[in-house]
Amino acid sequence: MEIDIPSLCDELRRIAGRHLRQSGAMLALQPTLIVHEAFLRLPTEGWQSKTHFLATASRAMRNVVVDYIRARTAQKRDCGPQRVTLSLADRPADAPPLIDVLALEDALNELEKLDPRKARVVEMRCYGGLEIAEIAGVMGIGTATVKRDWEFARTWLYRELTRSPHDDH
Repeated sequence: MEIDIPSLCDELRRIAGRHLRQSGAMLALQPTLIVHEAFLRLPTEGWQSKTHFLATASRAMRNVVVDYIRARTAQKRDCGPQRVTLSLADRPADAPPLIDVLALEDALNELEKLDPRKARVVEMRCYGGLEIAEIAGVMGIGTATVKRDWEFARTWLYRELTRSPHDDH
């Protein structure tokens, strides 16, 4: 499917802005810069729909922000963890973040190893801002399945992010 990317610039910048707000950090990045960097990481074709393109672009933007935070944290060990919330899609933009961005990224990568579909649902919901029905359409699954995956993944991620290192014993 042919996607008219220039017509989506405002929407892409809005998604990039959401990634910046959700990072909880005062990053030296602008939404336009994130869009451009993400665009360089995207394939040029193979989109099933506009929603599929936006979900994929959002994933690339998430990677740009996480890579930036990792690089910045490596340079400034004393800057502390960046924090976000597990219900990113539902939280007000000015709400205080709650969870370390890099810890969430690591936990989401672990979830992807265990259940790629559930990790993709989290990614599209949290980072892409997609609604349940939109996620179902992109993934070709029912809305009830998306809701179950979302609830399971949120619970699993919360447990992973709040457990102490001693919980393994």
